[in-house]
Amino acid sequence: MSFLVKKTKTRKVKKYSYSFAQKKRVVVEPSNRRIKILMVFFLFISTAIVLRLIRLQIFDGAYYYALASDQHEIFQQLYPERGTIFVKEKDYNGVEKLYPIATNRELTFVYAVPSSIDDPEELLNSLLEVLDFSDEIKKYQEEVTVPMSEELTAEQVVKEKRRLELMAEEEATDLFKAKMLERLRKKDDPYEPIKHRVSDEKIEKLKNYNLSGLRFVAEDARYYPEGNMGSNLLGFVGHTSENNLLKGYYGVEGNYNDYLAGEAGFIRSESDVAGRWIAMAGKEFKEAKDGSDLVLTIDKAIQYYVCEQLLYGIENFAADSGSIIVMDPKTGAILAMCSYPDYDPDEYNKVEDISVFNNPALLATYEPGSIFKPMTMAAAIDKGKITPFTTYVDKGVEHIAGYDIRNSDLKAHGLQTMTQVLESSLNTGTIFASRQIGIDVFADYMKLFGFGRITDIDLSPEAEGNFSSLDKKHELYMATASFGQGITVSPIQMVRAYGALANEGKLMKPYVVDRIITEDKVIVTEPKVMSQVVSARTAQQVGSMMVSVVENGHADLARVPGYLVAGKTGTAQEPDWKNGGYSDQTIHSFIGYAPYDDPAFVMLVKLDHVKNVQYSASSAAPVFGKIAKFILDYYEIPPSVR
Repeated sequence: MSFLVKKTKTRKVKKYSYSFAQKKRVVVEPSNRRIKILMVFFLFISTAIVLRLIRLQIFDGAYYYALASDQHEIFQQLYPERGTIFVKEKDYNGVEKLYPIATNRELTFVYAVPSSIDDPEELLNSLLEVLDFSDEIKKYQEEVTVPMSEELTAEQVVKEKRRLELMAEEEATDLFKAKMLERLRKKDDPYEPIKHRVSDEKIEKLKNYNLSGLRFVAEDARYYPEGNMGSNLLGFVGHTSENNLLKGYYGVEGNYNDYLAGEAGFIRSESDVAGRWIAMAGKEFKEAKDGSDLVLTIDKAIQYYVCEQLLYGIENFAADSGSIIVMDPKTGAILAMCSYPDYDPDEYNKVEDISVFNNPALLATYEPGSIFKPMTMAAAIDKGKITPFTTYVDKGVEHIAGYDIRNSDLKAHGLQTMTQVLESSLNTGTIFASRQIGIDVFADYMKLFGFGRITDIDLSPEAEGNFSSLDKKHELYMATASFGQGITVSPIQMVRAYGALANEGKLMKPYVVDRIITEDKVIVTEPKVMSQVVSARTAQQVGSMMVSVVENGHADLARVPGYLVAGKTGTAQEPDWKNGGYSDQTIHSFIGYAPYDDPAFVMLVKLDHVKNVQYSASSAAPVFGKIAKFILDYYEIPPSVR
């Protein structure tokens, strides 16, 4: 009986279990469907979020990083100090000393925080009282146009123009004030730039006003102690728009910017909402690397005197422009390089014609005229076709291809030696010399002298000049080229070519940087021989012919008492590019070297569009003579001639 009871209980249990299972299945099935729907929904949402994060962090990550960095990241640019440019000068004991010609000084950048300004009008009036905004106003003045009254006399036009200029300036000033006031009134604006490169004196005045919303930050500025002197050679420095770093433009500043600029550093870390650094956050740090210093081949004393005499020559002989280059013929080192017009590199932004930034000594190609004649003589002598004493009969004119080519003095001189050809600067004589070697040999020698291609001096840009007329293989073009017409050269090319005559026929590569002083080493420029153009004997013979030019010819004003000076004058007509032929404008040149037996320098003096004397013997030659005497005295070279 007990067995039956037990069995019955067992069945009940089983029945109960079965019923529970049935019930559970009925209740749970709808719940599973909801869970699946929710799972699909959350899977869709999760996928969308992941895709959004991928877009934000990967595709648009840089944008949002930059957007957020000002809010929670500290980033400070570490500015390097730009390298100094030095020139050399001897002291009384003959010891070389260095002087900065381009260095740095600390000025101040002024900016405003409009959200902190109490009285914008008071701030603006104070700024106008202390700071110079003439450059900014001038930009607005270009936008202002005031119509001129009609039917005016010539005298009234001048007065009316001046009146309109004043009106335009007044309107531009009002426009500038209105724009500035509008910027200062932006209450949600945390930053408005006001003025760069402000002097300490002006900053002190502004601080005394105790103006709200005005801020000051120290900034590096380039400083040129010698002002305009050699500005075409040096170039200038401005701020880049990307990171406000100093960057060199033109001249040495531009060509050696990678050395001078250095490398910027940075420090980066996270900060909290209050601006405090987060100690546990990662930090990155890169130290700024200062720029390298440069020591130029330029001698300060010679450079100063050369620039002074160039201005004297331009003013005294009513020239429009000019250049002077002085080079050591044995090394190619440039001792002085000066051109006019020039500019103040401290105020380069005030230059109206940007062409003044170019260096005419490298870029101003021109027909050299008679200073080219020694090149023709050197080629013919080196080939053994003539000597300084070879003679020909000068008839005063040569008839070539239907053209009459005459001497500059329009005279026939009869029997003449090649030396006399240079002394009297006879065009027919150099035509005679060029015919002895032919156009192919003539062209080959001119290439050896470096004409028709850049000198590769460590400055740029540089012009190649033009000798393409010789490619036509016509006697007329060789004839005119033999005395420096129909071809173009740059001043630096002429100096280098004459340097070869002064240096036993060796053509040197010119350079202006003597050494680069980096953080861990000094890079010294080694003189480089480009080619042996002519033999040492040829160079000596042509040099003696040019000594005779100075002693016995037209160039007596280039003489230096006690020394033998080799040189040649050149008065070249300027081509008339509009009407063809030649204009009445002339370029006066004198080029030479001294002392003849052991040259310490080779120098070109070039004056453009001289108006009050006819020939270079009366303009460029005396300027050369004064500078040559100064250099010989400065180098303490003893006289060799009594």
